[in-house]
Amino acid sequence: MDKDNEQLVADAATDAASASEGAVSANGAGGAEMKLDFKRTLFVGFAFMGIMCFWEVYDYIMPLILQRVFGMEYAEYGIIMGLDNLLAIFLLPFFGHLSDKRIKARTGRRTTFIFWGTILAVAFIIVMAVIEHVQYGLLTKVGDLDDPQTVFDYMLQYGDNWSGDDKVSINNFIAGWQNADYQMWFKGLADGSIELTAEQNALYNENFLTPFYESQRLIAAQIRGNNIGILAMFIVMLLATLVAMSSYRSPAIALMPDVTPKPLRSQANALITFMGGAGGFVSILIYTVYNMVSPGRYQSSHIWIFVVLGVLMLVMLGAFMAVVREKKFVQMRYDEEKRWNVVDEEEVHAGEPLGKEKKLSFFLILGTVFLWFLGWNAIKSHLSTYATGVLKFEDSFVSVINILNGAGGAIALLPVALLAAKFGRKKTILMGVVIAVCAFIPCIFLNDGINAILLKIAFTACFLVAGFGLVIINVNTLPMVTELAKGSNVGQYTGYYYVASMTAQAVTPFLAGLIMDANPGKENLIFVYGVCCIAAAFVTMFFTKHGDNRPEKKKKTIEYFAEED
Repeated sequence: MDKDNEQLVADAATDAASASEGAVSANGAGGAEMKLDFKRTLFVGFAFMGIMCFWEVYDYIMPLILQRVFGMEYAEYGIIMGLDNLLAIFLLPFFGHLSDKRIKARTGRRTTFIFWGTILAVAFIIVMAVIEHVQYGLLTKVGDLDDPQTVFDYMLQYGDNWSGDDKVSINNFIAGWQNADYQMWFKGLADGSIELTAEQNALYNENFLTPFYESQRLIAAQIRGNNIGILAMFIVMLLATLVAMSSYRSPAIALMPDVTPKPLRSQANALITFMGGAGGFVSILIYTVYNMVSPGRYQSSHIWIFVVLGVLMLVMLGAFMAVVREKKFVQMRYDEEKRWNVVDEEEVHAGEPLGKEKKLSFFLILGTVFLWFLGWNAIKSHLSTYATGVLKFEDSFVSVINILNGAGGAIALLPVALLAAKFGRKKTILMGVVIAVCAFIPCIFLNDGINAILLKIAFTACFLVAGFGLVIINVNTLPMVTELAKGSNVGQYTGYYYVASMTAQAVTPFLAGLIMDANPGKENLIFVYGVCCIAAAFVTMFFTKHGDNRPEKKKKTIEYFAEED
């Protein structure tokens, strides 16, 4: 290397060190600026689109399957819902680190994991769906469990087999169905001929509908106990599916920083998150249509949802494989960094570990990730059962809530790109925390005693605003982690990010379930728990000093998503 080039590298390294963790303002001759390659980022986002397509269906459907088809309580299915996150704690860093290695594959190191991981996941999903269909078939032998008379007759015959709180619920249901008013209200609500007052609705829910739902669950639990082998096979296939999904999540996410210069990663992550949101939106449409076709709790099994999900995941994989050329895209990133003289400070000192201050910031960022996922996933993992069982919303309306929550996130993506560039990632995350906390606080006080229409509007509005705040946090925390990584270990650091998020998601469904089970009638405490956890993330982020990006010169909105010429 000649002296001029040596001086150029030294000057660039000095500039990167003086900036906030390599967030270089990429201004070139004539005031030109580095721009995000929209098309390239969009292409690599197909992998994340398929991942989120799966998780949106999983988070919505799995609690309903475990509670209704297998008869589990909140805490019981909370353990199952935490399995994916428990596995991810160990598997995501492992597969992320494994994908960092220079695998000799024609398609590239990350693409290899994405391809085979998706194929295996889809295969396991279909087998798992078949097993659930078999369990559902056993329930249908009892009769139509959506019909209170069927459940009533069953409980008169077998109700003495239960004791304790279960017996109380059964007796409450039997007494409720013997009430002529409740029978009339049930039929009138079903055909739309009756509209209850708020007082009537509260009495109906407490004295009939809640005990009815609990009696349905007890029947499913008894059938599960008599056929424990089916549950065992279901859990085995569920674990296999989760391992397959974990095998390519870190590689898929690490592909974004692989092909994107550091100063542009918040904007790139916003676009990747948009792709994930699009995948989630497609999944929401799937189960919304399912709920319209099968409005009852026991109208059909969920096998067709999983079949359609598998097909969609394969379609997204096909799109990814058709347009992504990993090795070419990575080389394009290197060429851009060279052209803009963007030198990665961490790569210049690649043999050195993180300094003490950067290491502290690294753990504070992971703490922020842990805390906000602890709060959000507690709410998300119990949303479908809370909304239908406590607030008495229809299954189809829960789909609407999820659609609007995702819409809030989609609306936030452009402001996220603008805010992160103008104010930096740290301040933007703090804004997102405040928005999410303020949105969830009213949910603590919403209950089924409120007018049904007003309740739906208020609850949905809260989730719409919360979705806006949470996506602001989500988009910026991963780039803060990868900002401290070297190009050679981005996959490993991506794995660390998911260790924090998945550890939270592994324990919080169970903890939240315990709170709900221990406080019957006060299930709204789940929102107190969630708000406290998300608010604590404000503290850890406030004291973070590294991993931010330096605010750049103000740009026009369109320039953030402009494609490289």
